[in-house]
Amino acid sequence: MDKIWPQVMTTIQKQIAPQIYDLWLRPLRPGVKLANGKMEVLTKNDFSAEYVRDNYGLLLESAYQEASGQKVRLAFRTDPDATPLAPPPAPEPAAVQTKQPEAPVNASPADIGLLDRYTFDTFVVGDCNSFAHAAAAKVADTPAKFYNPLYIHGGVGLGKTHLLHAIAHKILEKHPHLKIKLISSETFMTMFVESIRNSTANQFKEQFRSIDILLVDDIQFFAGKTGTQVEFFHTFNALYGANKQIILTSDSLPSEIEFLEERLRSRFAQGLVVDIYMPDIETRVAILKKKALQEGIDIKDDVAFFLADAVHTNVRELEGALVRLFALASMENEPITMSLVKESLRNILRGPDSRQTSIDEIQRTVAAYYKITPQDIRSNKRSRLFSHPRQVAMYLCKQLTDSSYPIIGKVFGNRDHTTVLYAVGQVAKKLKVNKNLARELKALTEMLSN
Repeated sequence: MDKIWPQVMTTIQKQIAPQIYDLWLRPLRPGVKLANGKMEVLTKNDFSAEYVRDNYGLLLESAYQEASGQKVRLAFRTDPDATPLAPPPAPEPAAVQTKQPEAPVNASPADIGLLDRYTFDTFVVGDCNSFAHAAAAKVADTPAKFYNPLYIHGGVGLGKTHLLHAIAHKILEKHPHLKIKLISSETFMTMFVESIRNSTANQFKEQFRSIDILLVDDIQFFAGKTGTQVEFFHTFNALYGANKQIILTSDSLPSEIEFLEERLRSRFAQGLVVDIYMPDIETRVAILKKKALQEGIDIKDDVAFFLADAVHTNVRELEGALVRLFALASMENEPITMSLVKESLRNILRGPDSRQTSIDEIQRTVAAYYKITPQDIRSNKRSRLFSHPRQVAMYLCKQLTDSSYPIIGKVFGNRDHTTVLYAVGQVAKKLKVNKNLARELKALTEMLSN
C-alpha cells in the first residue's frame, strides 16, 4: 500500500465533516502509481468515483502533495474488490452484567458537531440581526412552543450558522434529555443517497424521525434535488406532526429558492421567517472589539473603525481580516497600529477612500432608492416596479464590483448568468437614450460612493 496514503487521509479528515468523510472519503483505497505523476485511487462504484472526483479531487491532490512533497494527479477507478484497509480492532466482548443506565442522549457538544465559538455569548447583536437573535433565543429556551419551524435567511457570512449552533448549545444546556441533530443540507443529501445505494432507507428514516430538534444549514442546496426534497418533506412532516422543533437556514426566502417544490416552500414559511443583513459600521466595530477581547488582544478604536469600514462584505471576512492582522503582528513582533494595518494588509483591505462596494450594499441602496425591499430585488416578481430596479442593481454590481456574471446571478435569487448578462446589456443600451435613467444611475453611484 502507498505509505503516503494514511497521512493524506489524516489531513483530509481534519478538513471534512465527519459524516461526509465516512461516506465518501474513508472507503477510498490507493491504487498503483502510473506514469507522468499519476496515481490511481480506487472507489466502490462508478457513482462514488464521479462524486469524489468532482467534489474532492483537488483537495485530495493538495493533501497528497503536502504529505509527499511531490505533485500528483489522481485518476479515480472503480474496483469493488479492492482490499479494504484494516479496520480498527474490535472492542473486547463485555462481561455479561445487569443493564446499566443509558448515557445521556447528547453527551457533549462535540457529539452533535457543535463549534465551541458559536454561542449566544459570542454573538454580537445589532439592528441587522436583533429579530433573528431574539427568535433564536426564544426557540432555544422553549423548543417547539412558539416558532416552528424557525427559518433564518441572509447573505453569506452574516451569522446564520452561528445562530444555528448557538441554539443547539443552549438547548443542550437547558434540555439535555432532548435528542438534537445538526446537519448541513449537503450531508443530509449524501446520507440519503447512500441509504438508497446500501438499501438502508429504513435506518435513515428512523435516524431522522426519532429526534427532538432538527437543525439544517443552507437549505437552499435542496433546490433541484427531487428525491432529496421528497424525503425531507416526509421527514419534516413526521417531526412537525410529533411537535418536534425544526430550525432551518438559507441564503434566500422560501419563495425565492428556484426549483424547490411548492409544498416545501409552504412548509418552510408556515412558521417564523426572519432575516439577517450586513451590519452597520457600529455593529461591525463591536464585532471586532468582541473578537479581539476573546483573543486577549486590545485594539484601538481607530484600527477597529478602519477595518470595519474597509471590510463590509460579510462578518466572516471581517473576522478573517482581524485574525490575519493578529497573526502578522505576532510574526513581526509589533504592536497593532494603523500603520501596520495599512502596510501589512493593503492587498486585502480597501481603505475608506478606495473600498469596493459590495453586492449586498448595492441591493439595499437600489431598493431604498426605488422604495422597495432588498427581497423584492432578489425575487421573481416580473412587474416593472421590481424588474427595473433589479436590472439597475445588476448593472451596478457589474460596474462597481469584481464579481462575475454567475456570482451576481447567484445572489440575485440563484439566477442564470445569461439573465444578468441580458440585464446589464439592457441598461447599457437604454442609458444611451434615456436621460432619466442616466440621472438615476448617477444618483445611485454617488450614494454608493459616500
